[in-house]
Amino acid sequence: MRTTLECLECLRTQAKRTLYYHTATQASFALPILDSLPLCPPPKLAVPVYESISAFVGKSDLYKEQKTRSIQKARQALQQIQASITAPHSLEFGIRLAALGNIIDYGSASGFDVESCLFDMDSMEFAIYDIEHLGQKLASAQELVYIGDNAGEDVFDSAFINILLALYPKLKVYYFTRGAPIINDITLQDLHDNNSPILEVCEVVDSGVRSPGFLYEYASSQAKELYDRADVVLAKGMGNFECLEDRVDSRVFLLFKIKCAVVARFLQQPQGSFVLKNLRAS
Repeated sequence: MRTTLECLECLRTQAKRTLYYHTATQASFALPILDSLPLCPPPKLAVPVYESISAFVGKSDLYKEQKTRSIQKARQALQQIQASITAPHSLEFGIRLAALGNIIDYGSASGFDVESCLFDMDSMEFAIYDIEHLGQKLASAQELVYIGDNAGEDVFDSAFINILLALYPKLKVYYFTRGAPIINDITLQDLHDNNSPILEVCEVVDSGVRSPGFLYEYASSQAKELYDRADVVLAKGMGNFECLEDRVDSRVFLLFKIKCAVVARFLQQPQGSFVLKNLRAS
């Protein structure tokens, strides 16, 4: 998905908010990269924006504290959800659980605070729901590449991967993290720092991708090899959607909440709804 003028304004808003958080000022800092409209997905443009802010404030991981709080909040929410569930876990339950984690997002034009975040499964509505195709693919799959998104989502992703492994015992899961800190996206270091259970349930791979969305060109050779040979690819989050939506690949499923008007118009679906979309040819 190509960057729009609204995407540029969103990135400006994000940059101002991030800068103010670290310096209590927005003055004397310009981002010329946002003065023209490039032909690339928005997550690619985010790389030089956040690298510039990191250099300006002298901090490589701008959202480290928010990521830790998000993981703690997600653990509390998951415990409450699991305590209320008595029925056997299904693929559909797992998908909804994983999608629920995608409400965590500091990389949007509107402000976000995980402390006021409500993890409510009962209110979730899917505008696109290719669950049958996913089940068909997983039934014969040997390898799944699961592309993670934001810190805190890994808690829900870990629970979902446990469900997948129970449903499909022969499945090997590779969980991709970002290759460097950017916004509140999860990195391998975040998982280790917070003793994430996902480290115990599957093989975690530093993808090498430094953008808030999976850009194949940025991926490490290991990540490219795993992606290319995977039987199924499940990519979480709107950034991954923006980077992958133009592919025709029946292996790829995109799972996210529609958080902005640009993506809502692109998909012709309501903002705030959830999506499980297969990239098969229509």
